[in-house]
Amino acid sequence: MKLFIESSLRFKLLIVIMVCVLYSCQKPSQLQEPQISDLSSKAQQNSQKQAEESADVPFQWYKFMTVLQRTVAPQPVVFTQARAYAYIGVGLFEAVQPGIQSGKSLSNKLYQMPAMPKPDHSKKYLWSASANAAMASMVKQFLANLSPSEKASIDAKELAIYNQLMLTTTDDVMIRSAAFGRSIATAIYNWSTSDNFSITSGTYSPLTQPWAWVPTPPNFPKAIGDNLEHSRPFLKYSLDAAAPPIPVVYSDNPTSAFYMAAKEVHDLGNLLTITPANKATASWWADAGGVGVGAPAPYHLLSIVTSVLESQHSGLWKAAEVYAKTGIALKDGPIGTFRAKYQYNLLRPITYIRRFMDPTWRSYLINPPYPEYPSGLVCFYGTLIQVLINEFGDIPATDNVYLWRGLPARNFSSLSLMRAEAATSRVYAGIHYRFTQNVSIDLGIKLGNEISKIKMHGLDDDE
Repeated sequence: MKLFIESSLRFKLLIVIMVCVLYSCQKPSQLQEPQISDLSSKAQQNSQKQAEESADVPFQWYKFMTVLQRTVAPQPVVFTQARAYAYIGVGLFEAVQPGIQSGKSLSNKLYQMPAMPKPDHSKKYLWSASANAAMASMVKQFLANLSPSEKASIDAKELAIYNQLMLTTTDDVMIRSAAFGRSIATAIYNWSTSDNFSITSGTYSPLTQPWAWVPTPPNFPKAIGDNLEHSRPFLKYSLDAAAPPIPVVYSDNPTSAFYMAAKEVHDLGNLLTITPANKATASWWADAGGVGVGAPAPYHLLSIVTSVLESQHSGLWKAAEVYAKTGIALKDGPIGTFRAKYQYNLLRPITYIRRFMDPTWRSYLINPPYPEYPSGLVCFYGTLIQVLINEFGDIPATDNVYLWRGLPARNFSSLSLMRAEAATSRVYAGIHYRFTQNVSIDLGIKLGNEISKIKMHGLDDDE
């Protein structure tokens, strides 16, 4: 009996030792599985807390303003309006960035941008409500010469969106969020007042060299925009960004490359002989036709941005980032472009053609009152589209800006092909050489890539 008990104890002890050995041989990952599962659960909960809001509010605002100013007479000045929406885009981002996980204010990334107001992090905000209040306030502050009825329409739009958001949000959150949005709008506007922006001419006088720009027919207006280069940019890069020398040497020799470039404009952009297809393309991208016919600047550009964002199902965080970056393009693109325009002072095709080919020749569209090289239109589209390509890839894109006129949308298999058509349209218009458009695309790509380097959330490279 005693022997049986001792044998039984030895057997149990052996079982215990074997279990301990087997347990100690397990892999660390097996032992830690419950902890990993717990971490995953916590991460999922944290992700739910940072859920991205819909981008419906900024989409509504950008579409609303396109319609509101469609019949304004005279139409808004292109560069003044582009500047306005540049600041509006940056302000929209600042109004929502505290809600973005690891979001970063642009105040330490853009040139001479001051610190922005901060929310009370101990309290809840609805960032769509902040965006709504910021957009309404900035639109009224930045858009010049709004009529009383237009201002009333803006107030009504803000209230309609506010009431819509109120259906799912408490009063205290709405009031707090709207107040924060308005504080951002005020800070952005106050910053803008010191940017030294002016499109009027300074002391510029046309040069007398044969290659130099001179006022063009039919009205021979004086130069504008030579002061744009002195406007404060958003990027330090733009303080001294330069265009390369004109790639084709000026010559009046009929066998020269310059003569051939002008001859192409002569053939394609002649008011009397331009083809219907080329005429349609030139008018589309120039937003030509006047009040109630052309889209006022910069709504064509912003329509493309909104269309791409909607096609990619972007939420509020992504939309705010992209509107900010494309806003930077609207501000800095003209600064570098006009610095180069008055550095190189190249004459327009119409001047060259009338001197050496046909003294009665007329371009399809009237020439703007500043030198030819590089292209003003491509400084916008080239940069802005490069920002979109860097964000989403060279994706198919649709331009439906003129559906309201019954014109079919233009569909492109890639954003880069859209950009190329916009550039070529100015050759059809009779106002740019093709070599200028090619260089201008490259300049836009370069600036767009600089803008895309801005990190608006997460860690910077030096952090």
